[in-house]
Amino acid sequence: MKYLDKYGVRMSKIGLGTGRFGTLVDERTSFEMIDLFVAGGGNVIDTARNYYEWVENGRGASEKTIGKWMDSRGTRDKVYISTKGGVRNEGRKFFINLSRDNLCCEFKSSQDALRSEKIDIYLLHRDEPERPVEEIMETLQLIAEIGDVKAIGVCNWSAQRIASANTYAERQGYKLLTMIQTWWSIAAYTDEMWNDPTTTHMDQKTYDYIKKNDLVGMAFTSQAKGFFQKAAAVGLDKLDGFLKQRIATENNLKILEGITQYCREHHCSPTAVVNGYITSNDVDGIALVSCSTMEQLTDILENCDIEVKKSFIRHIDSLR
Repeated sequence: MKYLDKYGVRMSKIGLGTGRFGTLVDERTSFEMIDLFVAGGGNVIDTARNYYEWVENGRGASEKTIGKWMDSRGTRDKVYISTKGGVRNEGRKFFINLSRDNLCCEFKSSQDALRSEKIDIYLLHRDEPERPVEEIMETLQLIAEIGDVKAIGVCNWSAQRIASANTYAERQGYKLLTMIQTWWSIAAYTDEMWNDPTTTHMDQKTYDYIKKNDLVGMAFTSQAKGFFQKAAAVGLDKLDGFLKQRIATENNLKILEGITQYCREHHCSPTAVVNGYITSNDVDGIALVSCSTMEQLTDILENCDIEVKKSFIRHIDSLR
């Protein structure tokens, strides 16, 4: 496992995404996956207040599952929990409320669900562009004090809004936004790929801002839905319709060729290259992985130590 040392903690560069824990993934399997992840050296566990809240008893289910796991294993001080708030949703329909009262209420609910007053990383899951960043940053400072939060950040915010928020925070001597979560993978992004206008991806402005200010990029969908691994294993013709329609673009087929050649030359697996694009990047990155099976998680953990050459990363970026 690779690690990065920032904000007084040593975080694994692979983070476990737990969106379906407690709902589509039952408690027993969820516990087994977290056990395997931690045994493999992982210590960053990512969740959110609103994951799968549109299913029965879904709101907070992922957080509750993690809280029960930490209680049963006695591992609270061995992992770093990242959770997100400020959003209610019904499927793809989002209701964003970054008011002080709502965020403080949600944060307390997250503490209760996780069975922990301390929350290591706290992120706002979406932006509310009409709300001034000054107000939002004031609220985040309060939350950081309440929950002994080591790092605050945002998910699905534009580089401009992040910069504005941090400019205000610097003037006030406040804690800065340092954890920036966005769609980021070796795949070339298209709007149709995610089909959700409320999400962001690692565009050049965001990348440059994170790099210049020595922040951390938390990459959701870092495996590009397993497109490259599955294409290498079974061939493009046997991929499911979602992957073909959303990800098998001209640019991504060129990237697939590049990955295949790199694997052949360096005797490594596609998973190692997909992980390494994030974990070997010039930007400090945490690749968040969400797995459907123990086999998928095992593959990721067995292939997370490879240092991918910077020249290859630059080549991939040139194909976008």
